[in-house]
Amino acid sequence: MDVKGEAAIITGGGSGLGEATAHALAAKGAKVALFDVAEDAANRVASEIGALACVCDVTDEASTKAALAKARALDDDARRRRRSSARRAPTRLSCTPR
Repeated sequence: MDVKGEAAIITGGGSGLGEATAHALAAKGAKVALFDVAEDAANRVASEIGALACVCDVTDEASTKAALAKARALDDDARRRRRSSARRAPTRLSCTPR
């Protein structure tokens, strides 16, 4: 996938899968905005990859709207969004014996 010049919003971008995703997309030339509740972590990752850090609690509508408004400064048409926040609902996996 060619993401060069595309906008990417990464939730949970200050650590874990979000951080790894942010690094990977930035390395491929995407314009990255990091959404995270941990301001220091988001700022650290943003400075490492040249991204925009947005303090955001994705469970709070006002916080999310404010972060989205800030991210629009990065790109008016944020088309690519990658959700990797630990706040999503757990996934149930089932395995059947062979």
